[in-house]
Amino acid sequence: MALASFQDLCASFCELLKVPTPELKADERGLLAFHVTLRGTVVDLAYRPEGNADHFFAVFEFGPLGEGAELAAQMQWLLDANFNLLQVNPPVFSRNPATGSAVLQYTCPLFETTASGLYELIDREIDRVSRWRERPPPNSTDAQPGVLHQFA
Repeated sequence: MALASFQDLCASFCELLKVPTPELKADERGLLAFHVTLRGTVVDLAYRPEGNADHFFAVFEFGPLGEGAELAAQMQWLLDANFNLLQVNPPVFSRNPATGSAVLQYTCPLFETTASGLYELIDREIDRVSRWRERPPPNSTDAQPGVLHQFA
């Protein structure tokens, strides 16, 4: 039942976007996933029915992180942002080990999410991604991740 619901959600979402619906096939880990690129932002939608049957994940790619001192400052900034996201099941900033990019991960309730609700979430977060990309790189004195205060 849950598997069909994720496939149905993806089909409805793609229909809303007027794009072809991808054929979802589980990989060797049992993960079903596809991505969309909207306004230059890659958003991955992933579902692993075993162990997470009631939830799927939305992952927003914020972009590459710097190196050296800049990387340390950016990671501190993102960790501080995680701290400010005090809510039940908050989105979480992390680093994609495969690409090195900063990402924001959402846990989404499968049976409560509609295609239009998913689009609203993605549209809102893409605005935040754009603001983060336009922001000057944080430095060691930048203690306020202000663009993210709107999450809480």
